[in-house]
Order: sequence, then C-alpha cells, then structure tokens
Amino acid sequence: MEAMIVDPASETEKGTVRLATAAEATAGTTQVAVPVVKRVKDMITSATAVLHTTIVDEYGAAITTAINDLKGSVDPAYDTLVEIAAKLTDMTQINAILSALANRLRIDTAAQGLNSTMQANGRANLGLAAAALKAIATAANLKANTGADVVTTDQAWSAAAVVNLGNVSGNVTIDLSQGVNFKFVTVGNVTLVFANAKSGQAGMVSWNNGGAFTVSLGGSIYPIGGLVPLFNTGGGAWNALSYAVGFDAGVAIAVSGGKLT
Repeated sequence: MEAMIVDPASETEKGTVRLATAAEATAGTTQVAVPVVKRVKDMITSATAVLHTTIVDEYGAAITTAINDLKGSVDPAYDTLVEIAAKLTDMTQINAILSALANRLRIDTAAQGLNSTMQANGRANLGLAAAALKAIATAANLKANTGADVVTTDQAWSAAAVVNLGNVSGNVTIDLSQGVNFKFVTVGNVTLVFANAKSGQAGMVSWNNGGAFTVSLGGSIYPIGGLVPLFNTGGGAWNALSYAVGFDAGVAIAVSGGKLT
C-alpha cells in the first residue's frame, strides 16, 4: 500500500504536527512546527531577562528617583502602603490620639469634665496657679482686712462707701473694720474715738449738728500742726475730719479738718 500523505496541521485544519528545530524556534517564522516546552520556557526566561535589563538600564534610576520623591524623608517604618495601612487601622494608636485630644483644654464648653488634677495642671500651664482659685473679696473683707481674695472695682468702691452711724451722742466709736468713710448726726455732745485701725488706712468722718453740740477728739488722735480743728457747733452745721493711720509706724491717727458750713 502506498503511504497516506497527511498535510501539515494548521490553525483551522487537522494534520501532522512536528517539532520545530532550534533555528525555527529562534526565528519564530514557521507556521507548521511547534517548539518543545523546555525551549518555550528558555525563550521566555531569556526574553524576561533582556526586558528586565532594558527597563533597569533605561528607566531604573528614574523609577528609583520617583519613588524616593514620593516617600520624601519619611521614617522607613512608614514608607510603604502596607505599613501606613497598618498604622491607620491600629486602634491603640488611634485611641491614644483621641485620649490626648480629650485632655486638651476646650473653649467650646464649660463642662469638659476634667478632674481636680487635670484642672490644676491646666491652671499651671496657663500661668494662673492659685490665683485662678481666688474668690472675689467682699466689701466686708476689704473693710476688715480679712481674707486673701481678688479685689474688684465694684467691691472696692462699695467698701469705700460712707457708713451712716445715724444719731449719736457721748463716746462715738469709729470702727475702721466696718468702713473707711463715716457720717453721723449729733444729738448731744460727742467724743470721737477710733477702733480697729489698720496702718495705711485713710478716710473721712463728717457730721451734721443736730443742735448746739460739741465734738472732741479721744486718745491716740493727733491733730496735724498740734491744733485741734475748729468745728462749727451751731445747729445744722456740717463739719468734717480727715484721718490717716500709722504715721508713727503704728496705728496712731493723724487728723485735720474743721467746719464745712
């Protein structure tokens, strides 16, 4: 029998298949032969190596520069997306940040909920120290020189307000723990004495005569110039006496004054 001749196989027709020679595989032009698996692998490996070398030689430096520019001078512990993602999802770090933010002094609320230690630290960091805890001194504190609180203008003026002693006669005590300036109306002869004087205190005592009465000065009161002021003893007349405490480094009282009307 004559041998059956089978045409070579193609992409559309069945037929015989033969292995390509090394030259055919390298040339890559024949369409009627196939390379062996090992040769295909070697060809891919060789081509990959050539491609890698080409990329590195031509673009490697540029790629490295671009990557370094992107990373800048970031810590190596955070220069990859994996490392960044790990930090962004690390609740320990996030909770630490939130806790630190919660401990910062807020200005949008008066009820932040800081404990006494936090409040003390806040005052110290703001330079307020103990002054921030001072209460407002009352007029009574200022008059009596008690406490160690903060003085406000309204309370200072309140403390300086004239204290009305009303109708008086006999020994009349000017209690300097109750005020700075005083007034009264005489309904009999009067002898003035001062009590609870504080060194440096100064003020005025004025009075209106409810009748023809005299006003004299008690102990530890020293008229400036050594002369007792001339007071008007007539009914309805006004008189005044200015005083200053401590001219002798003690609580002796210097006075000056006289009739007003």
